[in-house]
Amino acid sequence: MPHPDDQVEATSPGWVASEESRPDSFAARRRIAEATPEERRCESRDLLRGRLFAATLVMAVGLATLVIRDLFFPRFLRQSVVHAATLAWLTLLLLALWSRLRLDFGRLRGIEVLAFGSVVACLVASQSLGFHGHLSRQTLDAAELRVLFKASIIGVLILIFTYTIFIPNSARRAAAFIVPMAFSPLVAPLLLGLTVPAFRQVSEEARTLDKLVENSLYLLLGAATAIYGASVINACRGDADDARRLSQYRLKEKLGSGGMGEVYYAVHRLLKRPCAIKLIREDLVRRPNILARFELEVRATAKLSHWNTVEIYDYGRDVDGSLFYVMEYLPGLSLQELVQRHGPLPAARVIYLMRQACDALHEAHRAGLVHRDLKPPNIFAAYRGARYDVTKLLDFGLVKPIKGGDSPLITKEGMVTGSPLYMAPEQVSRSAPIDGRTDLYALGAVAYFCLTGQPPFVDSNSMAVMIAQVRDPAKPPSEIRQGIPADLEEVVLRCLEKEPDARYQDADSLGRALEACRDARGWSPEDAEAWWLANQPLEDPERPSAPHAPSPGVPTEELTRAEASGVTLQAAAVEDRASPERRG
Repeated sequence: MPHPDDQVEATSPGWVASEESRPDSFAARRRIAEATPEERRCESRDLLRGRLFAATLVMAVGLATLVIRDLFFPRFLRQSVVHAATLAWLTLLLLALWSRLRLDFGRLRGIEVLAFGSVVACLVASQSLGFHGHLSRQTLDAAELRVLFKASIIGVLILIFTYTIFIPNSARRAAAFIVPMAFSPLVAPLLLGLTVPAFRQVSEEARTLDKLVENSLYLLLGAATAIYGASVINACRGDADDARRLSQYRLKEKLGSGGMGEVYYAVHRLLKRPCAIKLIREDLVRRPNILARFELEVRATAKLSHWNTVEIYDYGRDVDGSLFYVMEYLPGLSLQELVQRHGPLPAARVIYLMRQACDALHEAHRAGLVHRDLKPPNIFAAYRGARYDVTKLLDFGLVKPIKGGDSPLITKEGMVTGSPLYMAPEQVSRSAPIDGRTDLYALGAVAYFCLTGQPPFVDSNSMAVMIAQVRDPAKPPSEIRQGIPADLEEVVLRCLEKEPDARYQDADSLGRALEACRDARGWSPEDAEAWWLANQPLEDPERPSAPHAPSPGVPTEELTRAEASGVTLQAAAVEDRASPERRG
């Protein structure tokens, strides 16, 4: 049985447990599995393709705007052909990037050159045609030349910063691209100055030292800023990429958060296996009791091998001090979400799900473990092994060894821990030892919730709920919702007996009682598949919806908070208010 003083074996080659592991000394040492060069190439290729598409789209929109302008102003008709041709070319490149064509890194870099090179050529050609237009109309003077040249500088600077912002690059490669761009406004004036005497005469009049220095500064400062910006963006991208990596895992999407921390959808960087990673909040890492509970949860769950218990892949401490563990990714819904989205479940389906939960509890109880926090958010109806409605038990964070007791770091004397809506009477009053029958009470309360859409006892005050757990008999489910079979109702109410001796004595007995119910054969794997496909189609695992995300609890702030963190209240006060003698 797991105990905080037990020695832990590493759960994966990437982790080595300390030789002596104690609740207040979580000492897993990290050995980072670096991404392979091929993986990094694939990631860079996908990033470049997406950025190229975005940058090309921006340039295409800009050119489309110029084409529309050209149609309304006759003096721009010369440039309109160049603008339209470049727009058509960019459209072809966009289609290539949008398509399913497999473009390797070299081809993508080639598209980068073609896209930005064509726009630079368009700017140079448009600038040259503008100069020729003014010369043919004899309207080009020194002032007009300065205005046209300034407009060319602005256009090139916009293009340079578009390149810097969108295209992932090192500073050296960015410089190789940006410097030629920066000098492109000089190409047309130099060629025209050599070949057209009239232009040379106007340019000599316009070329004063102050204007030459000013324009050169614009281009040089713009290019230098863009090159530096490219290096900064590249470094930030690397930092962000590192932040999304946790040991051998790459974090993809946040699935939810709770009292202990956050859960992320992640993928193993080498195996490409989807998984869920639970990160413990940084402010809780320094508390010995949290460390002990975290370590106990991972050890307890890792020792269980039943199909209906969530599988643990890995656990440890990241280099920044964060505690985490990695579990199997479960497409599906928690029972809380299932009932809230689709209403109370048919009796046959409740039996189908609860029997699987009994199978998982049978293994846990035989291993000497009591879950102590069974509730609808901790029981999942998952898609596993090409089967729907596979029950999975989650969150063994309050697990208690039946023998040996809790570590004093985990449970303090005179305190109770659990979720009030599904807490057994002995958890509240400590009137009887906590054992497997405690979990059977909670499982009966979960079945009650699935059948009726509400827990056995509901109140806006968590203390009142716990008093009712100790004192009041549960209302028969059939009085809340019609159509619940009498035999199943009898099973559920026996689970909710106040005295542990009056309940089923083990999970196997409860499972057999459920199997003997009239509707036990009324729900099959085929029924489950048909329901899920019709009502809640699951997305591809690479694009998770929200599995593992905590479900909303009872719509009262106090009880929702209590369920998120595990309410801890003074047992003596509960006993005092629950006892008729004391209430006098």
